[in-house]
Amino acid sequence: MATVKEGKIVIFGAGGPVGAASIQALKSFYTLRVTDLKPMREIASQESPQGPNAPVPELLQSPHENRVVDITCYDQVLEACQGMDAAINLTVVRPHPVLAFRVNMSGAYNIARAAVECGLKRLIHTGPFHHALSHNADYSNDFEVAEDIPLHPGDDLYALSKYLGGHIIQVFAERCGLEVLTFLFCGFRPRKIRDEEKGRGLGPFYTSWEDTGESFLYGLRAAEMPTPYEPFFICSKLPHRHYRVDKAKRLLGWEAQDDFAEMYRKKS
Repeated sequence: MATVKEGKIVIFGAGGPVGAASIQALKSFYTLRVTDLKPMREIASQESPQGPNAPVPELLQSPHENRVVDITCYDQVLEACQGMDAAINLTVVRPHPVLAFRVNMSGAYNIARAAVECGLKRLIHTGPFHHALSHNADYSNDFEVAEDIPLHPGDDLYALSKYLGGHIIQVFAERCGLEVLTFLFCGFRPRKIRDEEKGRGLGPFYTSWEDTGESFLYGLRAAEMPTPYEPFFICSKLPHRHYRVDKAKRLLGWEAQDDFAEMYRKKS
């Protein structure tokens, strides 16, 4: 059974806002091995590069563990996976033409390979679902889009490198007995809505940081999946109805608590 209701979890790329949200959701239920390319103490002492509204990871104390891990180095990834029950991959590089492939594609390969070698029960992989990529085959004009559709990254560096990494992960899942849940995200925002934001609307694919963190708890604890590789939209239920969110509720038992309704109501 791939369900991980307790035990040890390694998080790769935990220094970003999604890592901060996942740490808050998981720290009371699991022993975490938190890793990033920079020391977590340094990351926790600074404002998020994504701005003041993005969360910064908490520096955890024992029995949790903080490690510096370069996921482009297989030996470091393998060592980080040893003794763990599951892994979460949050690593990403967006603009750099070489590092994007080394992290988003080769790094995904290293994590999947190490997860298989260490006998991990479950891997939660993450990636982007770009609402609009400015080409004729993106899904920006479609409605009721389900997460099982093929991604169309075009020539966008971030989308393409993550797309290739996801395919590598899927091959490991289907051929090596590794159960993989891929969480697809787009936009994030705080749960709290400021007065000046009310009535201004919101894009069609958004999730609060808080709901994002909770999704990992549900992903780890969900029952065995129908297939070895299952993608999920991690998204709030929004009035655009561009993207379906029923699969996450059906297979994970997760649904976003925040619907940001105040952002769609006209001010009285």
